[in-house]
Amino acid sequence: MKRKKSPYIPFISEKYPPTYVEQAHKATFANESQILESDSCICFYCGHTFNPQTEEKLYWITESAPREKTLQCPMCGIDCLIGNASGFPIHDPEFIKICTESWFGGISRISDGLTVERLALADILLED
Repeated sequence: MKRKKSPYIPFISEKYPPTYVEQAHKATFANESQILESDSCICFYCGHTFNPQTEEKLYWITESAPREKTLQCPMCGIDCLIGNASGFPIHDPEFIKICTESWFGGISRISDGLTVERLALADILLED
């Protein structure tokens, strides 16, 4: 039996057109220097806001050279973070809502109105 996909109605905003939202999405990838220059970051999946300068542990994804690393959310582990040094209005609830709706199709902790408990991430050491 084939499952029907639930209809998704995108969040529309005149203030933040799709091209602007696409630019913000690109700023969540290979963003190490942008994050390290920021004093506030937000996750577009769970809504966790934090200061990367004072966060206890940051988890980075190593991208293919010559790209910078991409930061994972210290709360939920998703790699969809943006810092205020990016120039995007990360503290505007309308901006956050349109980004999460555009990227996650209405399926995210922000869209669901749910909070997320901090993940227990562990460092893994591999022997050569």
